[in-house]
Amino acid sequence: MNWRAIFKIQGILLIIIAASMCFPLIFSLYYRSGDAMAFIKSIAITLVTGFMLAFFLRSGKNLRTREGFIIVSLGWLFAALFGSLPFLFSGVFGTNFVDCFFETMSGFTTTGATVLRNIEAAPRGLLFWRSFTHWLGGMGIILLAIIILPTLGLSSTQLFRAEVPGPTKEKISPKVKNTALILWGIYLGLTVAETLLLMLGGLDLYTALCHTFGTLATGGFSTLNASIAGFHSLYVEMVILVFMFLAGTSFVLHFSLIKGRFSEILHNREWRFYSLLILVSILITALGIYFSGTENNFWTALRYAAFQVVSITTTTGYVTANFELWPAFIRILLIFLMFAGGCSGSTGGGMKQIRLMIGTNFIVKEIKKATYPNAKFTLKLGNEKVSDDMLKNVIAFILLFLMIFASGTLFLTFRGYDIVTAFSASVATLSNIGPGLSRVGAIENYAFFDPASKIVLSFFMLLGRLELYSVLILFYYLLHPRKIY
Repeated sequence: MNWRAIFKIQGILLIIIAASMCFPLIFSLYYRSGDAMAFIKSIAITLVTGFMLAFFLRSGKNLRTREGFIIVSLGWLFAALFGSLPFLFSGVFGTNFVDCFFETMSGFTTTGATVLRNIEAAPRGLLFWRSFTHWLGGMGIILLAIIILPTLGLSSTQLFRAEVPGPTKEKISPKVKNTALILWGIYLGLTVAETLLLMLGGLDLYTALCHTFGTLATGGFSTLNASIAGFHSLYVEMVILVFMFLAGTSFVLHFSLIKGRFSEILHNREWRFYSLLILVSILITALGIYFSGTENNFWTALRYAAFQVVSITTTTGYVTANFELWPAFIRILLIFLMFAGGCSGSTGGGMKQIRLMIGTNFIVKEIKKATYPNAKFTLKLGNEKVSDDMLKNVIAFILLFLMIFASGTLFLTFRGYDIVTAFSASVATLSNIGPGLSRVGAIENYAFFDPASKIVLSFFMLLGRLELYSVLILFYYLLHPRKIY
């Protein structure tokens, strides 16, 4: 195991994080929010540590698959640890480091679960950093480092493989560095577009940026206690809704759109399934809350349904209505959408739409085989055959996801929390959504959990963001260092 290369890259990531802290420092100084010194201390500590790791360690050029997974897992842990320093030094959580770590891990993993009880009372610099961690984690700080690594003589192919979400790892360009540049270019373009549109809706630059970060990263941190409902603006809701939908779409398809290859989008079965699932869920939800009497106006019901369905499906977690008041079967539908998540290769979390499609097709195939035992059936996704390796990966992922989710539910109920809270908190953190049901509902937060539960839920966020395997490989290696070849 090339530990020197692993920690050298961690140093590069810490330098990127230290540089990123300069942006909230600027807003802190501009608004005189009183948290500038917290950022100055954090930048100094993170930068010095980063330089020590990056420039005093020599390493070989080649990284193996297992090292790529370990680098990515450690990268997110380092990001959360050092990214929590501004919260710690500002005293917004007192001296409670667990809360600082939870909030930062929630930011970088684009989960959006918060332990801040009064968001609007927090310093503006910290709130900007809180949202900016979403934006960095959305496209991936590792993906940003991939652009830099070749200049240092380090291979980045294995990092790309470990970082990009979903069972498929499509590269837009033959070179990983060029792919990373294109993806970040698209991400930046969407960021500028949404920020300008939100400013046209009356938001100032600071507020527009914070909510753009939360939208495109499918994170969900807001600067308002009431989230998007606090704007009381249909225009703002619609802008955010559209960009949440785009963020839940594969960025490879965004590239196809830019190139004018519209047929690739229309014929992409995952995107069609994703779009259809959202449309059907919106209609069911709107009709459910209208006929139940929760909303007396159908268009208002449709407005709330559209926003919440897109927000939950893309795992963004922004809210415009308290869906805890909606009928029980609608809340169950939202839980299902939490498991589903966005498209493969998007910033969305969850199990991903393509895995659900492959899993469903596999079940149908097995039913057909039981009905016609002498016939031969091939598992396909559209016109493409699903390989045995991909099928095994998908089935294993789904089973592992459900097992981890169940273990989290058991742990939280063991700690004394009610079953609905435990159930929804587990899936909301593992799918990187944020809000759940009951005590972690739309207008609630995670502050009431005990420190042990917050650490477990933070671990769930990391597992969900890195799609289970990267983190589990790290822990497996630490326990069995000689059994990975």
